[in-house]
Amino acid sequence: MNDDEDLELQALQRRLDDAFQSTRPRTGFEDELWSKMQARRPVWVRVGDFLSGLFGTIREVPAVPAAAVAVVLVVALGIGIIARSGIHVGGGGSSPSSEFTSTSLGASRNQGTFGRLPVPAAATSVPPKVANPSSDVAAGSPANSYAGPVNLAWAGQLPANLANAPVYRYTEPSAADADQFASSIGASRQAGTAGLPGSYAGSGFVLGVTGSISAFAREPSYAITPDRSTLPPPGPTPVATADAYLAAHSLVPAWPYTVTTANAADVVRVLYLRQFDLPGGGRAYLVDRTGERYGIEVDLRNGQPLQALGPMPLYLDVAVYPIISGDQAVRSALATSPNRSASNVPTVQLTNVDLAYALAIAGDHSFYEPVFVFSGTFTQNGVAYVKRVIVPAVGP
Repeated sequence: MNDDEDLELQALQRRLDDAFQSTRPRTGFEDELWSKMQARRPVWVRVGDFLSGLFGTIREVPAVPAAAVAVVLVVALGIGIIARSGIHVGGGGSSPSSEFTSTSLGASRNQGTFGRLPVPAAATSVPPKVANPSSDVAAGSPANSYAGPVNLAWAGQLPANLANAPVYRYTEPSAADADQFASSIGASRQAGTAGLPGSYAGSGFVLGVTGSISAFAREPSYAITPDRSTLPPPGPTPVATADAYLAAHSLVPAWPYTVTTANAADVVRVLYLRQFDLPGGGRAYLVDRTGERYGIEVDLRNGQPLQALGPMPLYLDVAVYPIISGDQAVRSALATSPNRSASNVPTVQLTNVDLAYALAIAGDHSFYEPVFVFSGTFTQNGVAYVKRVIVPAVGP
């Protein structure tokens, strides 16, 4: 090889090196590839990754009552495949995110049915709970529940029979839909946060989202935590402060709700309890697996927002199903009694019954189904307890 050929080869080599050095993936390719890789990873792997980092990003989470523990645990258990489903049944703000909510929350009535429905996780026998637990006792502790068996008896007034009621279904979409939800409230994915595909941040807040978690029977949810250095001054009331915080982040619920407050140590909880419309103009509350009503929760400390937790906006399909009669519901409720004859087994008089909605998670499709919630109180060793029995309202 002569000197001229050697120089030509060296020049060609330099041009190739320069070409490879300047070649880069197209804009957004790495984020797209990361999303696809995460979507194909097993859920339990993503859950483990999330747990390793979430507790370092969410601070000052107070002790929570039973109605709120499941929401916190849903967020803490990881970022899975994110759902973007729901129904527009109420008013919201006029911000861009509210527009996302109102345009994406339209329900289509299914003229047929969804086939055989799964049984809601709430339709199980749960232990009685202290009727009026003190605020400084952690929810779910032994002091809040009665471990012994109870016998059941019906001593209430049945409501008017409802011939049928809607069942709502949502589909678990992809993680890209979580990005759209986060963007609608002014948040973007946190680049370089390994193992946290559902971790976002906006101006003055961080956001975590998760898909349906069957272990806690909770729908796709979010948790938003403000930067403590950018908090607004307290409002005139806790509800006014919570309203303003949700409105500022375009998270005012688009579904019907009632508002109540609860205290836990130095934290005030503002609870937006979700409702579903019923035929004839009535409404039914959404309940968790213990029969507690829930929806969106805004925690306040010293009059300022600490965090907000709630369900993501959901697209819902609707189908109408026949409902069992009140007499059938009573027989199903009493059938959960152990029927023990021992004298030390207390008898609970079930005196109230309400039609409510409970979540049934079933893979790619999950459902909000009507249920009957029976309740009654009894006293054991000087402590008042409330017993709830939840029965599926849709016939076999």
